[in-house]
Amino acid sequence: MKEIELKHPEYIRITHKKEESYGGSQLWFDDNTWMNREYKVHKWGCGLIALGDLFLYIGRNDRNYRTNAIGLIHDYGDYISWEDYRRYILYINSRFAQIIPGSGMNGLMLASAVRHYCVKFRLQMTIAWKAFMDDQQMIRVIYKMLNEDLPVILAIGPNTPLVFRGKGIPFYRLEKNGEFVLSGYHKVHSHFVTVTGMVGLKHRKVMLKISSWGREYYIDYQEYREYIEKEGDRFTSSLLYLSKEDKKLF
Repeated sequence: MKEIELKHPEYIRITHKKEESYGGSQLWFDDNTWMNREYKVHKWGCGLIALGDLFLYIGRNDRNYRTNAIGLIHDYGDYISWEDYRRYILYINSRFAQIIPGSGMNGLMLASAVRHYCVKFRLQMTIAWKAFMDDQQMIRVIYKMLNEDLPVILAIGPNTPLVFRGKGIPFYRLEKNGEFVLSGYHKVHSHFVTVTGMVGLKHRKVMLKISSWGREYYIDYQEYREYIEKEGDRFTSSLLYLSKEDKKLF
């Protein structure tokens, strides 16, 4: 088994209701008040969560990217309190990443939010919504970003052109014996996840380690690419490319 992952494999750990997470979750936010900020995050905030976790991971692990926004998190150790995380995500939402009711955010909005964040805090970074890649181009980008210790925000786009067909891809869990087993999520689509690692198996099979809904899962890269070609498209199912180095990728 060949593996590459972020230099800090614990990623972002948040203590929520006495449980320790793997990244944040939109589902923690209150949806009791119709169309207020927390309601929108709960319903359509997967892109916002991925974005907030990205800024948080980079800022906590590279002092050159530590900002006043990251300062909203009181760093008491490896685990972030839910209260601090909630305040931080709502700040990112209000200042950099607006949510469109009914659809959340798209890839171009994510890229724009990162640009806005970098301009605000004078950070140097190459940013692009890297659409229309084939499977080999995409896997090279994912590898490159992980190698630079950058989380990869990946979109599992909607069904195209019939958005409501309900086709999607399964999420897997990695058991202690090294076996990948199906999780409770079998048809995920219209959702942002964060890739934190990549595992190469026999017969060129690749599993992507992801953070989603505050948990660690895996997706089969080939199943993801098949979904793009058969049910989705190469624009909405793509990734946010970032680099601290200003170099042309292809």
